[in-house]
Amino acid sequence: MQYLYANIIAAPCTESTCDVLTAMLGEIGYESFEMTDLGVKAYIPQELFNEDDLIATLATIFIPDTHFTYTIHQLESKDWNAEWEQNSFDPILEREFGIRLNPRMAFGSGSHATTYQITSLLLQKDFTHQRVLDMGTGTGVLGIAMAMRGAQEVVAIDIDEFSVENAKENFTLNNISNVQIIQGNASAIEGEFHTIVANIHKNILAADMPTYVKHLVPQGTLILSGYFTEDVPEMKKVGQQNKLSLSRTVELNGWSVMVFRKF
Repeated sequence: MQYLYANIIAAPCTESTCDVLTAMLGEIGYESFEMTDLGVKAYIPQELFNEDDLIATLATIFIPDTHFTYTIHQLESKDWNAEWEQNSFDPILEREFGIRLNPRMAFGSGSHATTYQITSLLLQKDFTHQRVLDMGTGTGVLGIAMAMRGAQEVVAIDIDEFSVENAKENFTLNNISNVQIIQGNASAIEGEFHTIVANIHKNILAADMPTYVKHLVPQGTLILSGYFTEDVPEMKKVGQQNKLSLSRTVELNGWSVMVFRKF
């Protein structure tokens, strides 16, 4: 598979800025990332690359007094997924939780604090007899975790075709068949759920929260992650506006998970 990479320079460059960059670019098809002294190198299959999407995504990232520039580079033809798997992939979720993944993408592999901590949280809960939704499923890991903890039916939704195919592969790898995997955004949600989990950028979470709440049963649970600890007050306010009560917050390396319950 032929790959490109965008060499993105952030001025000034901080760890938080790079985290936001990787989170946003992961949502438009970029699969793996390399931190540099000046920003991020973001890798994507050539057939998925759309420069207009890159420009639009960078334009939506508002960090005060920070500016982004980029250049696009072609990579030599080789199996870059195998290269990443061999040299970079840390199977932390399999090692600690028994969740097996074919690491075709960095997001959802457990290497990021949000994925690790929300997976840890889900594996402490009991989803027996529940219909659950993994929104923005990526590798499928959160849906897999809920299935492992007894979920009766799992629905996994992602806007990206590559993620949908990778999630299907990983559910099969973990011998989970009670799952429906759908390509789409929040408008693809149908029916009611006892638990909805979403590990996505905070702007998307805030915009889609009314839809999530609409599809939660009374007293249902909404678990959100993908944003910094400093964003917790803002997310709590959005939750209250949507008739949700905050029951728990956990934090790891500056990233947070919030557990809400529907009134």
